[in-house]
Amino acid sequence: MFFRSIRGLWLIPPVSYLVLRTGLRKKAIRGRQRMAVQLRDYLLSLTAFLRAGYALENAMTGAEREMRTMHGEGGLITAEAARMSRGIRLRETPEQLWRAFGERCGLREGEQLARIFAVAKRQGGDYMPVLRAMVRSMEASQSVRREIDTLLAGQRLEFYIMCLIPAGILFYLNMTAPELTAVLYRGSSPWLMPLIIFAYGGSVLLGDRILESAYGR
Repeated sequence: MFFRSIRGLWLIPPVSYLVLRTGLRKKAIRGRQRMAVQLRDYLLSLTAFLRAGYALENAMTGAEREMRTMHGEGGLITAEAARMSRGIRLRETPEQLWRAFGERCGLREGEQLARIFAVAKRQGGDYMPVLRAMVRSMEASQSVRREIDTLLAGQRLEFYIMCLIPAGILFYLNMTAPELTAVLYRGSSPWLMPLIIFAYGGSVLLGDRILESAYGR
């Protein structure tokens, strides 16, 4: 469409690579967001077990069972809870398990929990106040995230529409009045159309990054 020539196919590999990389990055972001929501559920369950008098290690095992019921075997937190329960049986410390969790999932809460459990253990094992404070902080952060998503939903839809309009206009003109666009494919076309398509692609990538920064990702 941009070149009216089979030579334009050389753009397919790099464009496909960029689309794939962007898709994988967005998938990772959505995975971290889902994990953060499910982690809050895990911590609420863990707090309930601790309040009932369970030791931390037993509370983590009990929270794993609840996550299986709540999120199913395919839940993100279910797999991580099972991994930590195995670590408990292998005599790994909660601090080590939570630090490894944070590194695997890319969540800073993992490192924060590792420090919380290390400090609380040295001070007598009173985990409840810091866990409740952390759950409240996570709930507030996720509430703000939902509000931002709602406020920017319109701008996001507008961005996607604006991304399609230039290509849509060119496609429409080429199909209905090709003589109007013929000048783009003659004379300076070896340089003009590549510049246009790179400017177009760069604008799409820039807009996508602006949206991501607006979401605070």
